[in-house]
Amino acid sequence: MTFAEVALRLTAAKAAARLPRKAVLDIQQRRLRRMLRFAFEHSRYYRAAFRAAGITGQNIDKMPIERFPTIDKQVLIDRFEDIVTVKGITQEKMRRFDTEKNAGKNLGGKYHIVHSSGSTGKPAYFLYDDKAWDTMLIGIIRAALWNMSMPEILRFKQQKPKILYIAAADGRYGGAMAVGDGLDDLGFEKLVLDVQIPTYELIKKLSNFKPDVIIGYPTRSHLQSGRKRAISAY
Repeated sequence: MTFAEVALRLTAAKAAARLPRKAVLDIQQRRLRRMLRFAFEHSRYYRAAFRAAGITGQNIDKMPIERFPTIDKQVLIDRFEDIVTVKGITQEKMRRFDTEKNAGKNLGGKYHIVHSSGSTGKPAYFLYDDKAWDTMLIGIIRAALWNMSMPEILRFKQQKPKILYIAAADGRYGGAMAVGDGLDDLGFEKLVLDVQIPTYELIKKLSNFKPDVIIGYPTRSHLQSGRKRAISAY
């Protein structure tokens, strides 16, 4: 996204937050039902799971939410090829893409691939298209800048802030990739350092870069001093 697009979407998000509660709930319901219908029509797994729960194309818009089947991470991993709504995308294909040298940023030029930490075994891979990715980025940017008005955001941007981001940067971790892309969309100069970098090297790079804002793990971002502002993102 360009900064202009970010600004417009942030303005819309702030306006939506001022809507009456009933209006917000109505919007949520419409979007949720649209997503559920899409899943029913395009995902083999969800179509079968919904039908097993008595949910059909005729009653999906009126069925109480508690009637819809739930899913957990393991099912998502085990049944990924049946769940995903994009043809030709598999866990193995995303894994190969992740291990290729010079694979590029996006699979097929349009899918953002992220993976879990693998703490429960083999890392699981997930994908976003551009629209879903941008929607997620706006949520992150909105949270980070929520208390700033648009004039304040513009003034902050004009100051050309330098952002140091300390995180797990040795893979396609969703949080690290999202924050990195969000900073790019805002047009901020950034330096990304892996959280496992030796402390002496971290201090050296921090001193050379002279960041205005530090984002990352609390155990690392406490190294900020003076006028630097540390933001604990985890």
